[in-house]
Amino acid sequence: DVLVSCVIKMLERAVDMDVGKYTEKSSSGPLILYTSRLAVRIEGFLKFALKKCNTPGQPRPRGLEFMENIKVEKAVKDLRRTLDDKVIPMLEYWIDPIRCKSVDMSNLVHAHLIYLFKNYTYEEFDYRSVSVLLSSQVFLSINHRFSSKAYDDLADSSDPSKPPPSIQIAQSEIFDIIQGKRFHILRYIENNPEEGDAAMEAVVRVATGTGTRAEKPDKKSLKQRKWKSIGHPTCYGRFVP
Repeated sequence: DVLVSCVIKMLERAVDMDVGKYTEKSSSGPLILYTSRLAVRIEGFLKFALKKCNTPGQPRPRGLEFMENIKVEKAVKDLRRTLDDKVIPMLEYWIDPIRCKSVDMSNLVHAHLIYLFKNYTYEEFDYRSVSVLLSSQVFLSINHRFSSKAYDDLADSSDPSKPPPSIQIAQSEIFDIIQGKRFHILRYIENNPEEGDAAMEAVVRVATGTGTRAEKPDKKSLKQRKWKSIGHPTCYGRFVP
């Protein structure tokens, strides 16, 4: 309870320092991203603890014998509310294509947007989480050079003193999140086709730089298309309009 309240206060104070964009010359940007990652990691631990302590017929793990589930559940909700209401809208504002012209900075923010949904389960999925995960994944796939050799891509650089831009998160962890959510995203789109169509259109806007993820299309100029997965067994999950 004390730990989570302190992290929330840190996150809120960091958000209050926002200057409207990410810049390495200001301490606000790196601090906001760091506290966001910290909050997500703590959220993941608390959810894991709740899962282990709510399993009928199973003993609680050592050290969690006296954990108060109600307090922990409230702490998780408070932490997630702060991330949803303050951090995610701010990060999406940073990468609005009208204001942001730096691809490297956009890669950094998109990686963190994916990371903010690391602990989401299928039951928690909604249009925003699905559209953020899909649009950020596609944007990174197009614009970021992934490497399996080293965390900061130093092994791929001919000049170690000038490393490629970092996304500040282990690339294997981003890959793990994307792969772990892939089936749940596909299932959600199948069960919610209209929201799936809107999510795909959001991917197109973000990938092409013609708009934002949350932007509502002009109904007069463009009718929303219907997206379907290719019918061939080897192409399941590849969507086309």
